[in-house]
Amino acid sequence: MQNEKNISIRFLLKGAILTGGTATLGQGLRLVTNIVLARLLAPELFGIMVIVNALRTGIELVSDIGIGQNIIYHKHANDPDFYNTAWTLQVIRSVCLWVIALLLAAPFARFYQIPILVYLVTSSGILLSGFTSVSTSLLLKRFQIAKHNAFDIVIALISSANYLLFAYIWPTIWALVFAGLFTSIISMIGTYFLLPDVKQRFYLSDRFVSEILHYGKWIFASSIIYFLSTNFDRLYFGKVIPLSQLGVYGIARSMSELVGLFVLRFGNYVLFPLISSNAHLPRSDLRRQFFPIRAKFLLLTALGFSVIATTSDLLIKVFYDERYRAASWMLPLLLIGSWPSILAYLNESTLLGLGKSSYSAIANSAKFAFLLIGMPISVTALGVFGGILVIALSDIFRYFPMLLGQRREQFSFGLQDLLVTLVVVLLIALWEWLRWMAGFGTSFESVPLEVYWPF
Repeated sequence: MQNEKNISIRFLLKGAILTGGTATLGQGLRLVTNIVLARLLAPELFGIMVIVNALRTGIELVSDIGIGQNIIYHKHANDPDFYNTAWTLQVIRSVCLWVIALLLAAPFARFYQIPILVYLVTSSGILLSGFTSVSTSLLLKRFQIAKHNAFDIVIALISSANYLLFAYIWPTIWALVFAGLFTSIISMIGTYFLLPDVKQRFYLSDRFVSEILHYGKWIFASSIIYFLSTNFDRLYFGKVIPLSQLGVYGIARSMSELVGLFVLRFGNYVLFPLISSNAHLPRSDLRRQFFPIRAKFLLLTALGFSVIATTSDLLIKVFYDERYRAASWMLPLLLIGSWPSILAYLNESTLLGLGKSSYSAIANSAKFAFLLIGMPISVTALGVFGGILVIALSDIFRYFPMLLGQRREQFSFGLQDLLVTLVVVLLIALWEWLRWMAGFGTSFESVPLEVYWPF
């Protein structure tokens, strides 16, 4: 089995095209599905699901030991003893977390004033994810990116069909709950058909348990902080603003993550396994090979990002009704703030490939600290607008610890990031000017500044 790949433009270009094509199609399906769902369902239903899904994600991440990352990084990942040990640990963990989720149902439901049954049914997805085969991670370990992406596309199609069918037949909160649950069931079953040579069975190797837990100790710490840094806004807003407004914010937030999710997929599916397979090379040689390829990827990303950032509000105004119109000013702000997140995702993938998972925990801690202090102050002073400003700035505090980690590991790209960021600023300024000259105003004209500065 081939576990090494040379760093080449051809390989990374192929990986970027496959991953980018899959991400574009998947996010396009997600966008169209959300637009149709917004016509069929009330905003407060999306608000409930924002809270429920954030709580479920938090429980899942609270004891994450990086099973997927272990498989991609470990040299014995293709050994049945290793991947069955990893799968067994995953199952044990999911059962324990599901029990914890059940015990927390009543207090969570009371605190957020959400239906307890919705939370209980949604939490069953924790079990389904635990019994999922590790074949998806083995596909990345074996550089079978096309097969992995094909599976993602099939699941995305099934997911969209599920949500639209349930919402049309049963336009209540249960459409969102059961559509998500059925999609998880189909996805879990499907993973067992991806690699015929992988037969999952319950097995624990003392040696591999120790190695998995050793590698995952920083991922464990990082995952808790990662959850808090990426979901604190949802949980905080869920307590201080109406569910209907939270649902609108949820729409804007999910759309603002589209470009970042593409980079995250590219990092997880291509860069992480590629860097980890070449981690034995001298850092200077590895960096020299990687530098020009990274620059080309970032410049292409910057071009697409700048176009999306300056036209996203039009999408809301054209396809969403008046109930969701506030998302047209939230989305541009959130998108602009996601650029540091894109750079951080890219840098995190390379550090994980080098086996340095501790920096993720430090970076996410810095972001969470900023949100924890900044959001209550800004929301009290400026309402939702103030909260979104803090969210838009928060990934800057995640980027710099990651950059310092790269410098320490002699694998940094700070100057490159700065130059590409300047390109992004210039492109956004250019597109905004052209848009204004064409009579379409700017993407920020809907921001409700007059509410806070009436002069």
